[in-house]
Amino acid sequence: MREGFGLPWNILPLKYPFVRFAAAMVTGTMEAPQDCRGILRRISPMTDERLRAAMSVLDYASHASFVLDKNGWFSSILMMLELTITYGMTPEASVGFVGYAMVLNFKLHRQEAAYRWGKLACKVSKPNSRLHALAVTSFSVCYDSWRRYEPDFLPISADYVSKSALQSGDLWSANQSMLVNCALLFQFSHPLKDIYRRLLDYFPHLQRNNNILHGKQAAVLARMILDLTGYQEADDPYAEIDIQSKSFVEEVPGDDDHFLQESVYIYQYVTGYFFGQYEKAYFALEGCMRLAESRSEPLLDSSSHDYYRVLVLKERYAARTKREQAEDWLHIRRCLKRLKTMARRSPEHCLHKYLLAKAEAASLRHQDRQAETLYEQAWDTARANGYFHDAGAAAECYAKHGIARGKTRLAKLYMNEAYESYRKWGALAKTADMETKYGHLLNLKRETETDMERIDYLSVVMSAQALSGEMEMDKLLRMLMRIMLQNAGAEYGALIFEDDDGWKVEAYGTSEELSIQSIPLEQAQHLVPAAIISYTARTNEEVVLHDAAASGLFERNDYIKHKELKSVLCLPIMNQNKLICLLYLENNLSSGVFTEKRLDVLKLLSSQCAISIANAKLYSGIQFLKSSLEDQVAERTSALEKSMQATSEALAETTVYAERTRIAQEIHDIVGHTLTSTILQIEAGRRLLHKDMDSAVVRLKEAQDLVRHSLSEIRNSVHMLKEDKYYDIEASLRQLIQDTERNAGVVVHASIEPVPLMSFMHKKVIYHALQEGLTNGIRHGNSNEFYFRLEDDGSQVQFSLADNGRGASRIAMGFGLNMMRDRVQQLRGTLQIDSEPNKGSLLRIQLPHYT
Repeated sequence: MREGFGLPWNILPLKYPFVRFAAAMVTGTMEAPQDCRGILRRISPMTDERLRAAMSVLDYASHASFVLDKNGWFSSILMMLELTITYGMTPEASVGFVGYAMVLNFKLHRQEAAYRWGKLACKVSKPNSRLHALAVTSFSVCYDSWRRYEPDFLPISADYVSKSALQSGDLWSANQSMLVNCALLFQFSHPLKDIYRRLLDYFPHLQRNNNILHGKQAAVLARMILDLTGYQEADDPYAEIDIQSKSFVEEVPGDDDHFLQESVYIYQYVTGYFFGQYEKAYFALEGCMRLAESRSEPLLDSSSHDYYRVLVLKERYAARTKREQAEDWLHIRRCLKRLKTMARRSPEHCLHKYLLAKAEAASLRHQDRQAETLYEQAWDTARANGYFHDAGAAAECYAKHGIARGKTRLAKLYMNEAYESYRKWGALAKTADMETKYGHLLNLKRETETDMERIDYLSVVMSAQALSGEMEMDKLLRMLMRIMLQNAGAEYGALIFEDDDGWKVEAYGTSEELSIQSIPLEQAQHLVPAAIISYTARTNEEVVLHDAAASGLFERNDYIKHKELKSVLCLPIMNQNKLICLLYLENNLSSGVFTEKRLDVLKLLSSQCAISIANAKLYSGIQFLKSSLEDQVAERTSALEKSMQATSEALAETTVYAERTRIAQEIHDIVGHTLTSTILQIEAGRRLLHKDMDSAVVRLKEAQDLVRHSLSEIRNSVHMLKEDKYYDIEASLRQLIQDTERNAGVVVHASIEPVPLMSFMHKKVIYHALQEGLTNGIRHGNSNEFYFRLEDDGSQVQFSLADNGRGASRIAMGFGLNMMRDRVQQLRGTLQIDSEPNKGSLLRIQLPHYT
């Protein structure tokens, strides 16, 4: 080729004679570029048209020889580097740079140098769309390098690379870029639904050049995501493709090395392992091994095959014969040896795989202490490097190890960690499978619910205080921002208002450092993402992003990309269907912070905020009028201001008092009733402790169950605080009676008639009256038998509860009875208590019908 272009052999400068140049490249000692811009400044553009044509020929020759002749490909890369360093830079030089990066990464294992040469290739190729797509895609395969020095390289580049190739008109390169990027995103635990969306969006381009191999490879990846997520679009074009039929992998043009068959095998062993189909996974892994042995070139990265082979062999081990176990153990040791080598070369990518495989091997050998240390290390390492699916696998293996060893608490802890990791990945079919198999170990109901509800009450009270105590807008905004930030779990937030000049940021910052300053939205691009603010202002719809920088409608927004945001929320604050302002919140530490539960709390608080802001605006308006009116109306304005402030303070005090009283009533009724029953159980257990140990344990277990049940009762009561016309009072009363009979050892004769005209407050008063009456009868009257009746006489609800306790000549109205009387009086009802010594007590309540 040199002679064809008229190029002499001695064209290199003294520093790079041809033999020394080749030796420097082969050994990896050729200087790695420290700064792309510096390299570009030092090497001038290539001007000789013959040399530019030679670089173009070498570009296409290297593609043709990469699969067919690795030595020929290496020679082409070597010659392109020689021509570039000697005669100048061209976009085609990127092919040589990225080729050398691949040699450094896969053959010489010099990741830092590979990263620098790869980044140089991406920089040089930018003027040419086809070459740029080729350079970025080729460099993305060198993940051992960029995962260490630029972990976000692939998520950032994945979107524009395929588009760049499509713009060039090279459909083959565009298809290849899309497939490589989607496969790598899958490998690095990118959200599965986002990868699925990319495959669906790209399908029309796969049809344009009718490339059968690329279309079928995309179908395999789409099917694997479908199996893991359990989600499929109604118009999914991949749905009709049967990837497991024999004809699917036969006679595919351009697939002489059977890469499509290998893709199907990978699908089978990945899904087979995750869903417990270990025989299917085993035969697929054996197929992969046979394909690898049939090829002349070894796999660049066999870590996935070795990793899953150890996991699958471990799961099958117990059912194998001793001879088969010996063979399997030999395979496990070989896989561990290769994984150890890969982990040493690329700890970011392979260390967690090696640790988990080694943990499984130790578990097989009953080396439990070592296995448990390795399981935990594998889980920590996978999480630290962002491999959600491998973190899930490590946690699940650890949990199953705990189950086998009878360590239930350990199994429960790590099974929940596995469940959460798979959920973050988006593998909802896998989590559903775990719910079926390990539902008894999973905390499917979040234990933070009570805490959330307590925060809810605190926030309501604080909002009421803000309404009454702060009428000045600046102080009010500070207080409301802190309340919202604390309840949402956000790091940073802002309040945006609209006036005649447009939208303005009026408050922004953290709970520790807030700024009150009016800044037009156009000048606040560094404070909030203007695109999200504009969208919410236009549509009046909330925007919730659980991993903003990784996926979603606004992932390319400059503000989001620059701050690498995770959780983002923009909430419209409305009052009487009128938009008051916008609340913007963000959290850059965790994904999925703004859950439905927290969103409900914020929506509840937003109504309080809207009223507070409206009142503050009204107050500000009054202040403005006061300062601008003539002297003769100043006195009237001042009086009106004082009247409004006094009214607001009185209203706030009433609101706070009512809220505190209501919470006190709920705590007294529920906790008092529960503790009475619990004390009886514990006392019985204590008496039996030295007589009948088994019976004592039963009593104490019942007391434990009762305390646990009380948590459910408290949650139930919290739900009762909200109006619910479908609340079933009859069922709740019978459940209360049944629980009391079982836990306190008493008998309750009940006659409950349907009462149709009852409001929520009626139901609540009756429920807590029965609860308080039973508690007082057991605690103070030593009663063991009760007679309860609830009926409707046509005009009012009649409630009566009699007991056989010791009675009293005078009833002391304690806290609970006083609260009961107050509730009845609020409904315009009457309460009467009759009691005589040794004749028990009778509680009677009459409530007029709800109208």
